[in-house]
Amino acid sequence: MSRHHLRTVRNGSPCIVVTGYDRPLNEFFLQIWDDGPGTDADEPAYSSLNEPAADWRDIATALRRLGELGVEVPRSMIDAVVADSVRRAGNRIVEHAPDGGVTELSG
Repeated sequence: MSRHHLRTVRNGSPCIVVTGYDRPLNEFFLQIWDDGPGTDADEPAYSSLNEPAADWRDIATALRRLGELGVEVPRSMIDAVVADSVRRAGNRIVEHAPDGGVTELSG
């Protein structure tokens, strides 16, 4: 499984976006974690696991959810996740910056 994360803002509050490609399931995933004071670090504010009927084999599903949730991510992050699916990458962890910068942490 590849894992790409980004610290950003949603509705004026800090959050962490985690998305990637799950090789065994051959689908994408998306989680949004609130990251401000007093937030519950044990549960994501949004998880694609709670929408099993959605087509997570299509990156457009993740893009739609990000738009609906009011979260912007750099295009480079989405491109990297799609590239992982094409290469069927696994065990990859990448940190993204809002300006498009990338730091490979594992992979």
